[in-house]
Amino acid sequence: MNIYIPYEENIFLDEKKLFVLVRPFFKNGNWSNDNDNFKNWGLKSSNIRIVRNPELADLILIPMFINYYKNNNRMSLLNDYNNLCKKYSIKAFGYVSGDFGTKFNEFSNIIYFRMSGFKSLLSAKNQGFPASLSDQLMILYNKDNIKINKKSEIPIIGFCGHATNHPITFIHQTYIFLIENIKRFFKNPFDNNYEVFFQSAYQRHKILKQIEEENDLKTNFIYRKQYRAGAKDKKKRNKTTLEYYDNILISDYILCLRGTGNFSIRLYETLMMGKIPVLINTDCLLPFNKIIDWKQHVIWIEWSNVEDIPNIIKLFHQKITNENFQKLQKNNRKLWLEILQPAWTIKNLKNLE
Repeated sequence: MNIYIPYEENIFLDEKKLFVLVRPFFKNGNWSNDNDNFKNWGLKSSNIRIVRNPELADLILIPMFINYYKNNNRMSLLNDYNNLCKKYSIKAFGYVSGDFGTKFNEFSNIIYFRMSGFKSLLSAKNQGFPASLSDQLMILYNKDNIKINKKSEIPIIGFCGHATNHPITFIHQTYIFLIENIKRFFKNPFDNNYEVFFQSAYQRHKILKQIEEENDLKTNFIYRKQYRAGAKDKKKRNKTTLEYYDNILISDYILCLRGTGNFSIRLYETLMMGKIPVLINTDCLLPFNKIIDWKQHVIWIEWSNVEDIPNIIKLFHQKITNENFQKLQKNNRKLWLEILQPAWTIKNLKNLE
């Protein structure tokens, strides 16, 4: 597969701000077919290469976050890339970063990958994208394979994260949403594109307390009053990271509810560790829906059924056999390893159009 990545001389390419799918091709400030770099990302130069001429390309990757072009008045570049796509009958792929589901000008031949946003409010030009994560099973525990747990009589529900009903947190999160929507109003008061108000820390706290009231569910909850317990230095960050993943490992199911943005990174971290997410769907834009049957990997709970979470978990656990319980753990780790990776996405871009 031939990939064309535009290079604009007057744009400084900061590797940390590049779309993750172009990073395997970035070396010394430019795009390169470097075989060693490819190997680090699980790619082979015999199958994929960067071309300098868009006429030879099968697709285009847009290097910077789409937000960059919007914030720096460079949307004309996206129009140029779209015209190249139309000229050569190919597609371009870019990435929208950030917590909020901001809408951007759309183009006929450009697909926006994103984690944020609401599925029902976005067009088909927007597709879900998984969080890019390092393998913490190897980094923290020096293991390649997960430990497969047998089904217990009483399921263990885990959660470690920002969950509090403290009024200061409530006010702070309210302030964030107000500021975001005020900005959008002044940019375009006639565009009904406002972020939906959601108190993530408060809602998590409420749901966790609801689950704790059930006698036939075992809970393993660590409530944080701040994100990552307010850890600032490396030592504290390492400590809270280990506590976080230890919590996942000793649980059967992990509660996954959106944060400030309408997505859950915890979902992908849970899959990485071979555990079963309890995904509360708040109109989430999940990746690769045509390929992944998400309801086969999670306990799927619509937000409209949030009051019935304990019963839904109990019913799921009662019905699943020990064989399928163990198989699900294996399949979730396999899903993360084989599909929810940049290398898989790059190899299959043409099928995701």
